[in-house]
Amino acid sequence: MKPLLKKVITYIAAALFTFGVKAQAQDYVITTKGDSIPCTIKIPLITCGYGNYKTSANSQAIKIKPEEIKEYYISKKNTLYRAVIKEGKTKPEFLLVLETGKISLYEETTDVYVNNTVTQVTKWYVAKGSDIARPLKTDDVFMTKSKKQRKGEFTTLISDNNAVYTQYTAENKFSFKRIRNLVQQYNSTTSI
Repeated sequence: MKPLLKKVITYIAAALFTFGVKAQAQDYVITTKGDSIPCTIKIPLITCGYGNYKTSANSQAIKIKPEEIKEYYISKKNTLYRAVIKEGKTKPEFLLVLETGKISLYEETTDVYVNNTVTQVTKWYVAKGSDIARPLKTDDVFMTKSKKQRKGEFTTLISDNNAVYTQYTAENKFSFKRIRNLVQQYNSTTSI
């Protein structure tokens, strides 16, 4: 085959692959009724609410509300948000989904202003078999439950998977990275 023809075929194949990949990258919302709606999501720069979505360029913007939307995905940032009820609360809120499976791991970040300085506080929540998310880990000084209580609850969550439970209790590490790794292992293996 001629070198020029090889280059043209390679270029066309790469272009088709690229267009195929872009076509799959699409924002979407899933309603509380279970309808999946492809759309374009706009989140305000200064977040006052969760933003809105449009199903087409000419359609009216619809507010994203946790009472109406179960989850939404922003393809540009490759981020999924799910409406969950934090333990002790009654209304759902959107939290960033870090891991999903038998155990789901969520993240909430909040800007805290102290002495004219902005600090970002990260809180992780965990849920198993429900949309009630319990506080698990934070880099904040304050949390409603003690670290000992949260570690005990996490131990209970993973106790039905002997391999993960044994590894966690042997290491006794409770860092963000370690927790996420253990949840990934738990979700990818079968319970024993």
